[in-house]
Amino acid sequence: MIGLPSLTKNRTMETTTEKLKHIKVDCLYGKKKHFNASDRKESYHYWIGIPLIVINILTATVLFFVLTDGAENRIKYFPIILAFFAAFLSGFQTYFNFNKQVEGHRRIANRYLALMKKADRLQGYIKDNLISSEEAIKQFETISDLADEINKDAEQFPASDKDYKYRFIVN
Repeated sequence: MIGLPSLTKNRTMETTTEKLKHIKVDCLYGKKKHFNASDRKESYHYWIGIPLIVINILTATVLFFVLTDGAENRIKYFPIILAFFAAFLSGFQTYFNFNKQVEGHRRIANRYLALMKKADRLQGYIKDNLISSEEAIKQFETISDLADEINKDAEQFPASDKDYKYRFIVN
């Protein structure tokens, strides 16, 4: 009977260690997925923002030219088309709010990274027998609660299947 509690304790620690591995893997996927989504959204921001700036500059320049010089009829419509396109891009960029999404995805990814490191430290403490079973369970529950909280917060910043797959094909 004396060996039974020790066996149960070791099994509990093995199970906890396995669950910690799963949390670390989930954090790794979440971190990579959200960092990639952040990069994608930032790319959208630049791909829309830079042409928007160029179009606004061209529109102002051409409009100024048209107003100051007698131009042909079809050239007069060019600034109107550019202004419409610039307004469309500006509205598109404002609606999707890429800056906020980039910040949100990076914040979520960094939280996953911090949680992964915390789980890794706990795994090391358990492996090296530096903490008691009770303390390991307490820290494990804290890590699990943090993972649940991050997952709930991540719902505000959905990542696409492409974000998930891209990081694991490239890396």
